[in-house]
Amino acid sequence: MAKRVGVVILGDEVLKAEVSEANLGHILPLLNEWGAEVALCAILPDDIATVVRHLRAFLEETDLLVLTGGIGPTPDDITREAVARVAEVPLVVHPDAKAALEKYYGSRMNSYRMLMAQVPQGAALIPNPVSAAPGFFVSRMAAFPGIPMLLHEMFGWLRPHVEGKRKSRVTLFAKAPESGYAGIMKEAMDAFPDVSVGSYPVMDGEYRVRVVFRAGGFSRAAACADAFTEGLRAAGWDISRREEERGDDG
Repeated sequence: MAKRVGVVILGDEVLKAEVSEANLGHILPLLNEWGAEVALCAILPDDIATVVRHLRAFLEETDLLVLTGGIGPTPDDITREAVARVAEVPLVVHPDAKAALEKYYGSRMNSYRMLMAQVPQGAALIPNPVSAAPGFFVSRMAAFPGIPMLLHEMFGWLRPHVEGKRKSRVTLFAKAPESGYAGIMKEAMDAFPDVSVGSYPVMDGEYRVRVVFRAGGFSRAAACADAFTEGLRAAGWDISRREEERGDDG
């Protein structure tokens, strides 16, 4: 079971702005909803040596890596080879993947499509209910296709492999300038070291800020938000709106 999760997007097409990255907006909310701590996100090129080097480093910082892209049938799809090298196992044709692909493609099956039946030895298949070409899971790495429609259908498979509790959250909105409450925010953070506090400017017709307090218990997040609110009001500013969300531990 994984608590710290990293997300790696693979593909020159993203780095060269030929394709807009469209999967993080689906992945990150789910991981946070499941209670995972997302430790890192990265976009890597279609270069096996580069990907291998980074995956090895990222695995030292996480319990699980979610990979998207690069598991298709063309020469630039290098994810399966890179993962096999990191896992230190050969690529093999998985019989269940082979059977699923042959059934899906029928007479259209060819040697290039058969490449999608290759997975690192010992990998578990991640079922693909749309186009049959599976993802795979091995050595704390879960590889999904980069096509958003496919990833959306397949990503739920990962849920049993992630553990954690969704944190409680209190969000405050104000028109105060960040520089005007930086000291107040620091005092609140020092008084509540177990609460994560983030300040985010918002521009939607007028300037305002959103300050978010996250904690493993709602009472701690609320208390830290209360202390910040008192300090802000003492400085002559007020809170325009407050939103509360209780986590899994209430």
